[in-house]
Amino acid sequence: MSTPLIQLRQARRVYHRGAHVVDALAGVDLTIQAGESWSIMGASGSGKSTLLNVLGCLDRLDSGDYCLDGQSLAALDDDGLSAVRLQRFGFIFQSFHLVPQLNVLENIELPLFYARVEPEQARRRAQDLARLVGLAERCSHRPSQLSGGQQQRVAIARALANDPPIVLADEPTGNLDSHTGDQIMDLLFDLAAQGKTLLMVTHNEALAARCRCRLTLHDGQIAGVARD
Repeated sequence: MSTPLIQLRQARRVYHRGAHVVDALAGVDLTIQAGESWSIMGASGSGKSTLLNVLGCLDRLDSGDYCLDGQSLAALDDDGLSAVRLQRFGFIFQSFHLVPQLNVLENIELPLFYARVEPEQARRRAQDLARLVGLAERCSHRPSQLSGGQQQRVAIARALANDPPIVLADEPTGNLDSHTGDQIMDLLFDLAAQGKTLLMVTHNEALAARCRCRLTLHDGQIAGVARD
């Protein structure tokens, strides 16, 4: 059997709130294969966003182990984790996190700038991605000139700039109307169909049902996993 893309073993992440210690992740074991689509569900405070942040190397474990392609990430310093994030992950957030002073193309180009891609090549890549997400006619617009759905499309294009094998989405349709949300999800599942690994936090059961694997968290622990 092939090496899992992602493997957590007894993953624990704690937060201190005054005198209280909160187990955001309380000994999670999880195995994800390349090319799978996963939904992550659970009540508020169940650990969904913490799990996504750990998987995307935005947050470190307090104990346990995280292996990516068979390699433990525990010994990596901050620069090492930053390199992994840049090379392996694309992030899509509910609140978009676009830079308001930059136009569509410039926002899409940001990961390429940090990866030190030659400017002309970065511009061509950004233009291709703008066309992919249906924004070829909006390239010179700034975020304030775009609808919520268009801003989310920019965020998706930016997440794909470095052609990452893993796409992480935290409530990617939470601020959108249902029609626009459906269009965004069609775009994400098209990526999954092309072989990207999709990990998505959502409260929407209809969206979760479209994923091949569905994980439910409760109080920082896995309450259930269903696979098609």
